[in-house]
Amino acid sequence: IKTDETWPLVSVIIPAYNAENFIERTLNSVLHQTYQNIEVLVVDDGSRDNTANIVKSIAEKDKRVILLQQANGGVA
Repeated sequence: IKTDETWPLVSVIIPAYNAENFIERTLNSVLHQTYQNIEVLVVDDGSRDNTANIVKSIAEKDKRVILLQQANGGVA
């Protein structure tokens, strides 16, 4: 696993809307890559399910995960 912070920071942006069925699996996949100098930005587009709570739980354990929430804006 490459953890040397001299490597460039890579931002992974994950848009999410009512993604409770797969957001944990998605985040675990990203967080377990060999390249570790990452930040994971989850943009929750006004989910009405448990998406935000799942992301918050993972973010408490891994500071690379950042939850951004907004009102539902629909398809970008």
